[in-house]
Amino acid sequence: MYMMQQESRYLLMLVSAVMNQKKAPVLTGGMMSWRNIYHLAETNQVASLSWLGVLGFGAEIDKSIRDLFFESYQRELKNTAGYQSAQEVMFWQLERNRIHFILLEGTELRALYPHKEMRKMDRIRIWVSKGDLHRVDEIMTRMDYERQENREDDGILYYKIPGIYVAFYEKLRFVNRRLERYFDSPIRMFSKVKGYRWLRSFDKEEAYIYMAGRAASEYALGRAGIRTVLDFYLYGKAHQEELNWPYIDKTLKRLKFLEFSEHLRKLGNIWFSNEISDNMEIYNGMEAYILSKGKEGRQISGQILPLLQDVADFYKRDRKSEWMNREKECLFPPKEYMDGLFPVLKKFPWLYSVCCLVRLKRIWYSRIKQSFAEKREQIRQKLRPAGSTEEGTTDSQKDNENNIRME
Repeated sequence: MYMMQQESRYLLMLVSAVMNQKKAPVLTGGMMSWRNIYHLAETNQVASLSWLGVLGFGAEIDKSIRDLFFESYQRELKNTAGYQSAQEVMFWQLERNRIHFILLEGTELRALYPHKEMRKMDRIRIWVSKGDLHRVDEIMTRMDYERQENREDDGILYYKIPGIYVAFYEKLRFVNRRLERYFDSPIRMFSKVKGYRWLRSFDKEEAYIYMAGRAASEYALGRAGIRTVLDFYLYGKAHQEELNWPYIDKTLKRLKFLEFSEHLRKLGNIWFSNEISDNMEIYNGMEAYILSKGKEGRQISGQILPLLQDVADFYKRDRKSEWMNREKECLFPPKEYMDGLFPVLKKFPWLYSVCCLVRLKRIWYSRIKQSFAEKREQIRQKLRPAGSTEEGTTDSQKDNENNIRME
């Protein structure tokens, strides 16, 4: 456990040195494992960034481990243009199909870093208007994207070779229910992006609140990593002079995570700007919680972020939402399924609701018919004379024996 903490702290020193364009400290101590440091970097989504620090090391690091860091860097370097192109095509397709949308997380975050390839892109995140996910699915299918299982959140995830992931959301979900209500406005109510008709965007304060809320949710669920803190730190630093801080503080206080956002900013300053604090116990606890993925430092984290107490409620809401979606799909199956039952829908798709009602009527009639049949059989069993079943069985056995003899 102690060595794991040492390796985690060394990774933070390495990332900080790269971000401040300083020479990374040379790893000392034969007990620490470079392979463990690499896996920690991958888990925290900073392996490509760490390569720029590892680059200056000589015999201190094994060539096989050096190659792992280089492959992570090269992978991000190659997909920089791929993600940029995919995002532009996505914008064009959504505009062409008149779908209101907001880019939640895209290639713009890479501009916060000294070099774009330093930020790992795990996916593009896009928020679309309610009821438009089925249209988005048709668009993505036409563009040769494959639907993937999404184990991170409730977004609909798509994948396309050579490694582009795009997630679409119909509703923004956070552990904090107040924050969900804050972002519950129709997309068309947000500011329009210049040069586009259907693309909307958050203003700088809304973007900061969204990033704070997303970081808080990831933190509460034990998913936050070094990149989570780094993104939040770099955004606040880049827009320090432009942001309306009184409005942000007032809003975050109303949403009940002002204290957490302030501590998260301070943690970023400690990690990446070498600041110190009079109360390092809090930040050491946050550091342990983040690097252990929620296994350590829970007591201190629970004090600064009451959201940790709401995680069980979040999962409860998640299960309730899944149950409601299953019920909805039972009542209104996918159109492809209904097309097989009612070929007329291929010619007249507006009859979908009518066909759903007809299907439900058939199901209801079938169940009523089955219920009557079961009751009739029960009554017949009660009225049947005792021993009739055994006699019937004996007679049938004799008939079978006679048939066998005749053959």
